[in-house]
Amino acid sequence: MRLLPATDSQQVQQEVIDFENLIDPRGKKGAKYVVMEKLINVSLTLIFFLAISLLGIGEALATELHVALYPYVPRLEQFQTAIQAEWDLVEPNVPLNFFPSEDWDGGYSKNPPENADVYVFDAMFFDYFRNQNWLEPIQASEIDNLEDFVDYAIDGVKVGEEYYAIPQLGCANILFYHKNDAPIANATKLDEIQNALGSCTYTSEIPPDIRGMMLDMSGATTNATLYLDIAHSLTGQYPFPLPENESQLNFQAIENMQELLGMASYENATDSMEPKQQPYQQAEWFSNGWGRAFMGYTEAISNMSENTRQNIGFKVMPLSDQDQSYPEVFYGDVIGVNTTTKERGTRDLAVKLANTMAASTTIIASIGADASHPYPQYLMATRPSVFQTLEESFPLYGDMFRLIQGQNIIMFKVNDQSRSWLETMKKKIRDQARQNYSGGCDYPAIKTIINKNYYQ
Repeated sequence: MRLLPATDSQQVQQEVIDFENLIDPRGKKGAKYVVMEKLINVSLTLIFFLAISLLGIGEALATELHVALYPYVPRLEQFQTAIQAEWDLVEPNVPLNFFPSEDWDGGYSKNPPENADVYVFDAMFFDYFRNQNWLEPIQASEIDNLEDFVDYAIDGVKVGEEYYAIPQLGCANILFYHKNDAPIANATKLDEIQNALGSCTYTSEIPPDIRGMMLDMSGATTNATLYLDIAHSLTGQYPFPLPENESQLNFQAIENMQELLGMASYENATDSMEPKQQPYQQAEWFSNGWGRAFMGYTEAISNMSENTRQNIGFKVMPLSDQDQSYPEVFYGDVIGVNTTTKERGTRDLAVKLANTMAASTTIIASIGADASHPYPQYLMATRPSVFQTLEESFPLYGDMFRLIQGQNIIMFKVNDQSRSWLETMKKKIRDQARQNYSGGCDYPAIKTIINKNYYQ
């Protein structure tokens, strides 16, 4: 290694200093000092942002979202599997905790758990929940594919310019029948249905053959909502007027309920015998050749045989003899974001989860065929894209979508007194609907009831 002479070293040092002063316009600090200062500042900045990032990751890892699903579906576990799989693609570091079905009933009697970030509820309680400040408002810009919802569903959750839920599923009172049963297929009014089916055609819980209708009028809430649906079909009044006592009931609506009950046996419609009917039991009976028609929801198709599905017809049940000039009423299950998420700091994640749950891909995975079932749940979607995709493999989804396309439909919602009104009136309405039934079907036990209405 060659050493420089002192004079050469001083000259080089001076040249370096001069060079540094040349590129440093501030003059007092050399460039090396400035560069070091900048490097230190940059390093501190990087360390700061890295710390923030790590803190964010730590928070994400520590965050867990709690989800309460609507429990009354054929295959609830399929929803959980589908939602979890899609969420893992969106936020893999944020675990989901699903409430057990016994801890959440869709809002019929239970309030949303305070620690639930997202919950699915029957939209009939929409106004009540909103009035209780249990629904976080969502802006239009926060909802994914807002244009891909059927009108009644997305309009039903909008107040002003804000949305207080995101639609997930729909349903309606549906009449199921055999495709080649022309009298029922062509009927557009309740009396025409009754004329085709007759009254008191069987007295057993299960029809002995292809006769009469089956329906579920067992639950008090079911009777109350059916009453409101029928009253609306008679008057077109919406929001629904809520009678405060028996004297304020629309007695034509009660008579129509009695007419529906009369097309079935008392035991069938009221589920008054032991053992109690299983969910979608009547669909299975119908599939076995018992009963000429039955009223239920589209998901009942999942409990039918494939042969029955190939030969089934269905339509929105006519509930009165009025011309269909009033909007039809469809029910909805909607996804709410709990207002408590703001306190926990999970509000934005909860909105993201609600969007994920309502996404077309998630709904298709939730209600379509899965590894254990080669057929869908036949739940009614609220996105056209879901109907269209499922129709490709399961044509009945096309028939289902046609119930909505081009129709004037409103969402079934009761005002903010829904809970108290149901508590007061639901059993009274059920009792009124069951009055005088036996007088029209008082056959001796040894006498065979002739089936005059068997269709050819």
